[in-house]
Amino acid sequence: MPSLKAIRRRIATVQNTKQITRAMKLVSTAKLRRAQEAALSGRVFGEKLQNALARVCLDFPGGSGHPLLSAREEVRTRRVIAVAADRGLCGAFNVSVFKEVRACETDPGVVLETVALGRKMTTMMRRIEGRSISDYENLGEDIVMWPLAEIAEKSMADYTAGGCDEVVLYYTKFASLVSQQVVREVVLPVSLLPAGENQASALEFELMRSMTGYDPEPEQLFSYLLRLAVVTKLRQAALDSKASEHAARMRAMDSATRNADELIGKLRLYYNRARQRAITLELIDIVGGAEALK
Repeated sequence: MPSLKAIRRRIATVQNTKQITRAMKLVSTAKLRRAQEAALSGRVFGEKLQNALARVCLDFPGGSGHPLLSAREEVRTRRVIAVAADRGLCGAFNVSVFKEVRACETDPGVVLETVALGRKMTTMMRRIEGRSISDYENLGEDIVMWPLAEIAEKSMADYTAGGCDEVVLYYTKFASLVSQQVVREVVLPVSLLPAGENQASALEFELMRSMTGYDPEPEQLFSYLLRLAVVTKLRQAALDSKASEHAARMRAMDSATRNADELIGKLRLYYNRARQRAITLELIDIVGGAEALK
């Protein structure tokens, strides 16, 4: 049986761990509020951009033939962009994204090229057979500082040149504090379907066309909006992933704090029983010694 000193030391260790997990939970709670607002506002911008892109395409007859819109008849090389976290202690957040990649990318005839964002994802993506294009670690909390434009430009250039036939994106989409889901989205070729629940009807599109003037020309504007849409999709994935990470870490640290409370209670009960046992043994020794002196 462990000594009373060893049990007290164990209780103190668990209490220190509880303080750390509780502090991490509070930090993630504060960060989640800002990340959630950024993710939700980013979705509104993305929907408006997608609708504007679809509208401009109607006024640009050659838009449907743009290289970024042309789907390949056969996908031989697929670029996989996976977004996760730099740190752990957030439950199954990082592993869930990796599992989704492994579950979906099972076509033996397709060569995979991987782009990993986050230190944890970089480590896990090395287990997948394929060619690693680039890995990004220590990205920080500010999404603005992430090299998303660089990744988007390289992917668009390679897709246009035929270096890859499809670009897909894996990330955790934030729905609520208790609901996040790993999703797979096709980045290239770009889809021109209007976004949002209140999609404009054909009549509304015709009305907007008659009331819209363009400067610069629709061709230049369409090309700019097309590239902006790709960058925006990556940025929105990063915003959703960051909000989901904080939500997952907050839940994980809350669970760890509650587990620490339960463990402290069990250790204290065990300590009291061991102390009572030690006192009882001492009393028995004293009584036995006194009886021996009679």
